[in-house]
Amino acid sequence: MTRRNKLLAGLVVTAGSVAGAFYMRQQLQSGTPERVGLYFPDGTLLELGPEDAAAEELLKQGRELVARARPEGS
Repeated sequence: MTRRNKLLAGLVVTAGSVAGAFYMRQQLQSGTPERVGLYFPDGTLLELGPEDAAAEELLKQGRELVARARPEGS
């Protein structure tokens, strides 16, 4: 491999790393919406999101349970 090819490969890897880091940062900042999954005995799943009025109370209870389960100071 010539010196020029090594330099080009290094630049491509660097650019890819920067682009990947930017993409991951955007994904982490956007967050994922909270959802409630209701599992039924027959194996079906119903997911409710924040846009569903029925889910708000379940989301509130879920947040409270998660807050209780976390150790102090986290």
